[in-house]
Amino acid sequence: MKTKLLPLIAFVSAAAMMPAANAAEDTSGYVTDANGAIVKDSSGQCVRSSAWTPEKAIASCEAKTAAPAAAATTEAPAMTAAAPAAAAAAASKYTSETIMDNGMGAYVVDSQGRIVRDSMNRCVRSTKWSKDSAIAKCEGWEEEKPAAPTPAPVAAPKPEIKPFPAPAPEVKPMPVNEPIHFQGFFDFDSNNLNAKAKTQLNDYADYMKAVDDVTLKITGHTDSVGAKAYNQALSERRASAVKTYLEEQGIAGDRMTAIGMGESSPIASNKTKDGRAQNRRVEIEIVK
Repeated sequence: MKTKLLPLIAFVSAAAMMPAANAAEDTSGYVTDANGAIVKDSSGQCVRSSAWTPEKAIASCEAKTAAPAAAATTEAPAMTAAAPAAAAAAASKYTSETIMDNGMGAYVVDSQGRIVRDSMNRCVRSTKWSKDSAIAKCEGWEEEKPAAPTPAPVAAPKPEIKPFPAPAPEVKPMPVNEPIHFQGFFDFDSNNLNAKAKTQLNDYADYMKAVDDVTLKITGHTDSVGAKAYNQALSERRASAVKTYLEEQGIAGDRMTAIGMGESSPIASNKTKDGRAQNRRVEIEIVK
């Protein structure tokens, strides 16, 4: 007849599976249930309390549990040898630090609120245990890392609003006065400009540069001494002398017209020396 071996399963309320300890024995070194029975873990070993000392050890609890009798097989030695290594690997994921109860009653605790461990360093579950009430360190689960705080959004800098620049004040051109009427006088039988005439012509050059929509009419004259044909040519040379000087001051030649009137337009009597001096002249007219 074959014997069927049943595994030992530890419950927090283990009174039904283990008789009450002998009254003479001190059980303060072990975790006991409400009936005073010593709690055992899944491997059948008594669960020690934080008050356990060698003096408080109970022989029946500390004795190594004999392996249940079973039919020998050729694979038994190999399994027996691998068992400690497997147990050690399973226990390695549990922390050995003291774990305090989370107040949800999922584990058996001692008088100081510390969770009781079994021989494999696992927390002893109570009948209230659930996945929601479990403690990650007890179960060997990887604890969730707190999520990194979301950085506060950085407000984009407001664009700098610059006021429109004030409009530049309107700069009105300074009024340019027309130069005084030019009458350049010449020595007898000469078309050379004297210093006084050049000073007056400089004023005309400045005016022409400031006002670009005017032209000049330059007219040369002579007295009545000499032949009329000669005097005509001399008057033209005098007018040309004035035009050439203004061109040298930067006035375009096409803005000026030079003509000669000979002795035909006297402004004084040619019978006197002073009158003849006034007739040897060049006059300028501004044409707009």
